Amino acid sequence: MSESGVRATFAIFRTCPLRIVIIGAGIAGLSAAIALSKQGHRVVICQRNGGSYPCTPNCTALLQSIDVDPKDFGGTLLEQEWYLVHRVDLHNCLKERLHQTTATLHLGCKITNINIESDQPFVTLEVEREFTCDLLLGADGLHSILRNHIIPNFPPPYPVGKSVFRWLLPTEDMKNNHTTKNVVGDPGVFVEWAADDRRVSGRYREAAGDKTALANGFAGFAPSVRRLIDTAGDDLKVWELFAMEKLPTWVRGRAALVGESAHPFQPYMGQGAAMAIEDALSITTLLPLDTKVEDIPARLALYEKTRQPRVDFVLKYTRLNGADENDPSVQRMTATKMVKVMGICFPYNEIEYSRVLLEEERGC
Repeated sequence: MSESGVRATFAIFRTCPLRIVIIGAGIAGLSAAIALSKQGHRVVICQRNGGSYPCTPNCTALLQSIDVDPKDFGGTLLEQEWYLVHRVDLHNCLKERLHQTTATLHLGCKITNINIESDQPFVTLEVEREFTCDLLLGADGLHSILRNHIIPNFPPPYPVGKSVFRWLLPTEDMKNNHTTKNVVGDPGVFVEWAADDRRVSGRYREAAGDKTALANGFAGFAPSVRRLIDTAGDDLKVWELFAMEKLPTWVRGRAALVGESAHPFQPYMGQGAAMAIEDALSITTLLPLDTKVEDIPARLALYEKTRQPRVDFVLKYTRLNGADENDPSVQRMTATKMVKVMGICFPYNEIEYSRVLLEEERGC
């Protein structure tokens, strides 16, 4: 009580973290979990299952913002802020970083039910455990289960008739072999050969590669190339490439898709994981710690507003760059056009762009 008899009352406002459940612990899911936890939110990740990837500048800056630096896990610097990292190394680094946050990772989770229609979204696990949340994110990849709830009966992803074989071998082994030494280019140089028939029969997502199928595909090539194919060992893996029709929306209520669940990419511009990480950091930027639960649908609409045009642009030129060399009906990108597109892709910073949208929405 003051001397004048007037009581001073102070209101204390406390920020409440959002309860967020993420389905999937791939690159998109882990990136989102780390960033949202760092922001102060309570995050739970459900994951059912307990390559070389270009970490381009638009991705590097975002990883560094969540304390993940490519040079700390063997990234090879190609140019300024452009690293070449092994996909497994990046994923392992993200998992280690996750353990330094308050996020909880549940492995071996089979989801039996998802409800995004109730006041509070929830997922039910096979072990009869249920997670209720303020926000549900689907980072569960190509065959997303959350996608079926956001857009019921949407056509599933379809194979494009191409597969990617991958294996690793020491560069020095190639340089020291007289047959393959001329195949090795200068540092930072990528080599591509186009065969007449690049179709590989069979259905794969991530499986052991068939060395015979690989060898048959390059049977008509020079001895140096065939010798290179012969070096494939037990680590040979094969991925079948998929595409999907454009989704009419990525969000519904307080649920949203991130990464490959919203936009499968093929590896022709090295932007698939970068787009997933941009998704994760966009959502994080749009959901600061003072976000109210009732504001989430509007923030997800902003997320879709910033991300869909960006992904559509990059996806368009990814597909153009992957057009068959031997198909005269398809016009591939010229080197000049590729440089122009890269000049748009790489300097982009999703955190800054999403922050501007949030400030505009708040009237700042």
